[in-house]
Amino acid sequence: MKTPLLQRLDASPVAKMGMAILIFCLIVGGWLALQHHREATATLPDDEQRQGDCSLWFVGSSSMHRWTNLNRDMAPWIAHNRGINDATYASILPRFANSAEDGQPVAIILYAGENDIANGVAVRTVVRDLARFLELRDRTMRDVPVLILSMKPSPTRRANFQDQQLFNAAAQRLIPHARLAYYADITTPLLKDGRTGDNYQPDGVHMNPAGYRIWAKVVRQRLKETLPPETLRRCAP
Repeated sequence: MKTPLLQRLDASPVAKMGMAILIFCLIVGGWLALQHHREATATLPDDEQRQGDCSLWFVGSSSMHRWTNLNRDMAPWIAHNRGINDATYASILPRFANSAEDGQPVAIILYAGENDIANGVAVRTVVRDLARFLELRDRTMRDVPVLILSMKPSPTRRANFQDQQLFNAAAQRLIPHARLAYYADITTPLLKDGRTGDNYQPDGVHMNPAGYRIWAKVVRQRLKETLPPETLRRCAP
């Protein structure tokens, strides 16, 4: 049986406030734990329900995510847009690691790192993250080749162009030391006399349909040069 003193303490504003704070902390803590679980187990998004032996995964940041004509531009391949809006390597890597159970594509086309550099991440760190992506590929889907797209020259990110070029050069030096990794230059065809052409949306970062058609042409050519002939005959005759 509670004493009068304990009863007064239970009814005091301080006790009520303490209980309210405790309940609030429990609710917030549970929500944060749920969010952490979701982030830890999240996979790459996927806009394509079709599966098959001729699937390509297009992985990366918003420049990949916003390729809305991807299926048309890459037909007859089954093109899975697995890009994440505003993504950096920090958000791509864990979700890629969780996506191994989604099956194995014929190839992965990767565009990532531009947002990292725009956010001030050092080029050497971005290159290390690229190497981590290739290591994850080795562990989860060893025989799937990765086609690494060069960083594009974004008009409103001209201040980053030198660092982007450093990344492109470093990526090409890394590739000979990695398994089934290839480079695709989308930078050069997007430049006209050293200037960015009319291939961008008004934000000066993301591509318009003309720009993505250039990407598709480069990707098709590099797939033709790097994939086994029997795969090409089966999937893109």
